[in-house]
Amino acid sequence: MQEVDEITNCENFQKFLNLPEEKRERIINSAMKEFLSGYRNASTDNIVREAGISKGLLFHYFGTKERLYNFLIDYSIGILQREYVGLVNVMQTDILESVWQLSLLKRDLLNQFPDIFDFMTSVYVGTGVKNENTISNLAKFQAIQSKVMADVYAHADYSLFRDDISPEMAVKVITWTLQGYTQSKTGIAPGDKLGQTARENYDHYLEEFQQILNTLRKCLYKSPAETGKNKEDGA
Repeated sequence: MQEVDEITNCENFQKFLNLPEEKRERIINSAMKEFLSGYRNASTDNIVREAGISKGLLFHYFGTKERLYNFLIDYSIGILQREYVGLVNVMQTDILESVWQLSLLKRDLLNQFPDIFDFMTSVYVGTGVKNENTISNLAKFQAIQSKVMADVYAHADYSLFRDDISPEMAVKVITWTLQGYTQSKTGIAPGDKLGQTARENYDHYLEEFQQILNTLRKCLYKSPAETGKNKEDGA
């Protein structure tokens, strides 16, 4: 976890950001692990014990448990934005192919940043503290995902859809299917284990998800023969 000073509010957390990287990461990882049990259940005593620092020093850096929690959300979003959105360069003109490639990229990221993935999963599906800052940060997280999908749709070739299907309706069906599949996985494990469960089963989910995308393709897309014929006609 590097370049933390570039992806968080430097003015508010400068003392913490000035720490050696190893110590910063130890505190961040300890706090993320503890918050998996939910904001209200998380204990700062456990955080400082795991991180090997005093409780007074933790509050010297962050002021309150709430500010620590929101720092972790902001920090995680910064990492995801840099590593996810920053790597999404050229979109495919095929919506379903773009979605599949994004799923593969997500697998790489959750393996690279398991603590962040688990923490943000617990924050996103949790029912803990919902103050103004947390709601604002969650909105940022949702905005990142919305922007990526907006780019997917913006680069799409809608002529790939069947002529008897409205492109607008096809996009809605794809969007609803993606949302429904995601929601179907939120109840598969306790909140503090949901991220870990998703990581451990992600390859299985990919196989299942690929079948869903193939079904959407059969229902919404022209056949390869039709697509080839159209290309020839337009040549």
